[in-house]
Amino acid sequence: MALLGAFAIFLLLFGAGSRSPYLIAASVPVLLYIALVRLLARDPHLDFKVERTTKGQTVYEGEQAEFTLRIGNSGRDADVLEVVDTIPDGLRLACGTNRIFTSLQSGGQVEASYAVSAETFGVYRLGPVRIRSLDVSGLMVEEKSIESYFDVKVYPDVQYVSKVQIKPRNPRNWPGEILTRKPGTGMQFYGLRPYAPSDPLRRINWKASSRSPEFLSNQFMGEFGGDTIIVLDIRSASLLGVPPESTVAYGTRAAAVIAYRLLRDRNRVGMIALGDRLEKVRPGFGRRQFDRLLTGMVTIKPGNIWEMGNLPGYLSLFFSRMTQIVLVTPLMDDKSYEVAAEISSKGYPVLVVSPSPFEFESREGKDERAERIAERLARLERETKVALLRKYAVVIDWNVKEPLSQALKQANIVWTRAK
Repeated sequence: MALLGAFAIFLLLFGAGSRSPYLIAASVPVLLYIALVRLLARDPHLDFKVERTTKGQTVYEGEQAEFTLRIGNSGRDADVLEVVDTIPDGLRLACGTNRIFTSLQSGGQVEASYAVSAETFGVYRLGPVRIRSLDVSGLMVEEKSIESYFDVKVYPDVQYVSKVQIKPRNPRNWPGEILTRKPGTGMQFYGLRPYAPSDPLRRINWKASSRSPEFLSNQFMGEFGGDTIIVLDIRSASLLGVPPESTVAYGTRAAAVIAYRLLRDRNRVGMIALGDRLEKVRPGFGRRQFDRLLTGMVTIKPGNIWEMGNLPGYLSLFFSRMTQIVLVTPLMDDKSYEVAAEISSKGYPVLVVSPSPFEFESREGKDERAERIAERLARLERETKVALLRKYAVVIDWNVKEPLSQALKQANIVWTRAK
């Protein structure tokens, strides 16, 4: 409207200056149209209420988060209304629409449904909701931004892995899946003992009792759980590649899979994540603990806020030597090797899961021959350091092109022999 008014005034002034009756006459209809629109147009007085609902605030990679956006008009009639729910970078519109074009009477309501998906895990914020109202002429425009936000948590993809033997070596006093050579609650036979009144009848070994002057009960090997602390290294020094194809992304997925398997086997699992801050999750059990661990993994970002060299001292202050340490790191600097060896020297059983960084290097614009030589030397250096580290800990040098479950199965033999 302002541009149209400026154009009409320009015609009028230029026509008067040049003494052209045609230009003056051409400006008259435009000025009359502007005056008529101003006289008849109503002030929209935008007053809208926004409600955003969803079927779930958390989804996994590859899944879709579904939303319904409802707009209620508490002001005057809106002849032409445009509503856009802002989708942040990292999310993409999978189906439906986040944009509404409609007319909305006072007291009316309109809604739109859509679904979004994410390329990689993280926390994404939807909003704000942007509203633009036009009158019937299309010239009176009023815009408004409603500060309505919604955080979507996208968890890393957790693939099912069968039962693995990389369990805590030191069981604690609660039921679990760690088989011990002590009598307790379990499935494997341990021995016989005299029948006690509190024993259930199904425990009586009738065959052995027939040859004994007293009743005998079966004893079974105890199965207990243990403590595990997952240390997730997402420092800037350990970042190579671009999510979702990066060392940090694969390391986080590996940590999620290991946590899921250990919790399912009734172990107590906690986490320490090193990134733009120090993220700590106290050890716990069950599904809620798994959600806490995943939330900690997706909310932390790469950074160097905490020195990794402080980790051995921190562990010795707050966790007993019976706690298993699972260090998830790409082993891209000397400090990670030193820390893993120092933790082991303090008496902790250590398992290192290392996504190989060679799969994430870009070779565009590089001399192929020189690049092959450099990669060969880097692989040789890594193999040498990993061989030295295996004197202190069990190391899984994981080629990310292969499933993690396969690497864990190959480590079972080494982990079992190291007991």
